[in-house]
Amino acid sequence: EGPPCVVQLTEFRMKKSPNIDLLSSEIEKSFDEMKVSGDIEIIETIKISVLPGFESMVQVGKLATVTVGVTSSPGKGPNRHTQQQSIGTLVRLTAEPRDGKTQIGLTYESSRFDREGTDDSPPDTKTFTIKTTMLISPSKTTLVGGSSAGSSTFLAVSVIQAELTDK
Repeated sequence: EGPPCVVQLTEFRMKKSPNIDLLSSEIEKSFDEMKVSGDIEIIETIKISVLPGFESMVQVGKLATVTVGVTSSPGKGPNRHTQQQSIGTLVRLTAEPRDGKTQIGLTYESSRFDREGTDDSPPDTKTFTIKTTMLISPSKTTLVGGSSAGSSTFLAVSVIQAELTDK
């Protein structure tokens, strides 16, 4: 089937409003430069090992307590109403070698607080979901997708072929 590989997924935001005409190849080409110059903000990086023919999964998250409202009773003062909200990232990934490249099947889902909550309302939650199948060249950063709405969130993927050694 082929050796296992390591796949790196990087969710990021562009600090400046992205030019709608900016091609994905231009973002891919200047990705490392933008990291160094500070033009992008790395939100999260996940590395996951994948064995050909099998699905790998990683979930990173937390339950956060958020205020959903406040009521006041005479003589008792304010009473906060809270609820648990799950935020984080879920990745499901398959990888198969194909003609010198790696075919990946990817489901990427993230949810994050987009702004602080107030005493009267919970924080806004932003979700970002991508499901795709694509061919990735080894050791090359590839832009999987993104949105320029709001805070312009993007996802980049790179595949690093693992070296197998007998000891």
